[in-house]
Amino acid sequence: MSSGSKREREQRRKLQHFLGDLALLGSLQGFKYFQPWLRGKEELLLTVVNEDLGWRSPGFVVSRASPYSSTSSSSSCNSSDVSPSSSSPSLDSRSSSPLPGEPRGRPGPPGPPSQSHTKAQPHTVREPSGEEHLLPASPSEREIAVPEVNCTLFLLAGYVRYGRPYAWIRSNHERLVDIGGTDSLVKDTPMKLRSIADWQRRGIRAWDVVSELVCLCTVPSPSNPFALDARYIQSLPLRERFLVTGALLSFLEMYVVHGDRDELHYDKVVEEVKPLRRLHVRSLLEFQRQRQSSSAEETSSVHVH
Repeated sequence: MSSGSKREREQRRKLQHFLGDLALLGSLQGFKYFQPWLRGKEELLLTVVNEDLGWRSPGFVVSRASPYSSTSSSSSCNSSDVSPSSSSPSLDSRSSSPLPGEPRGRPGPPGPPSQSHTKAQPHTVREPSGEEHLLPASPSEREIAVPEVNCTLFLLAGYVRYGRPYAWIRSNHERLVDIGGTDSLVKDTPMKLRSIADWQRRGIRAWDVVSELVCLCTVPSPSNPFALDARYIQSLPLRERFLVTGALLSFLEMYVVHGDRDELHYDKVVEEVKPLRRLHVRSLLEFQRQRQSSSAEETSSVHVH
């Protein structure tokens, strides 16, 4: 077998692995800084938090770096950039459940942004190269998904026809880059991300791209892009909480095993696992007790009749 055929087969294998990551991510909910939605076999929509104002659920974003030229690596989440989330409720805390009268879903509108976080200035688009004309399967102007208030929507895809993953901005183009009018080709230019640029040289997983997008977009840059939204998770009905914590636990444990241990946020992700596992086990025990109680009540009712 020629070296070219071997390389092509290896690239196909890597892409299939990446698509498997997208499918897994698309089934998860409960992250603090982003929310994924799977769309088809090759696409993942990603809503990323704009400013961390202590909000409790995914949905808000303004990039501080040009998406056309990312000079920082996916490890740009500096451990010294501790966000206000450090004071957020933990998964171990019962007090993280919503207060009476609070909605169990996503939060209401946030307070006014702080003075230190100003609107990102558009960056000038440089002359497009051939690679920049790689269009997504669904053009930006026909995007039907609507991001939540104060959010930016991204499209992460691994199209077989391109043989590698790419990421596109799907909303708020004018806040992230000077698009020079309404040129659809410019709007649908792939982002220049370090994680994707490393695709040929090392094994890139979908979480590498997601963490880079979060670290580029969320202000201040979080110390852990995969931090969990404890209040949202605690507010879920018991059965759903059991399923959600199980899925999140599976993903985080996979990251602990296969993730890059040199990433500054790696240890932060490891720290999330233990309280999440405790909550999952506690939810399981509560769910089992609930089912046993319901079963006993049904049996008692049958005997009475």
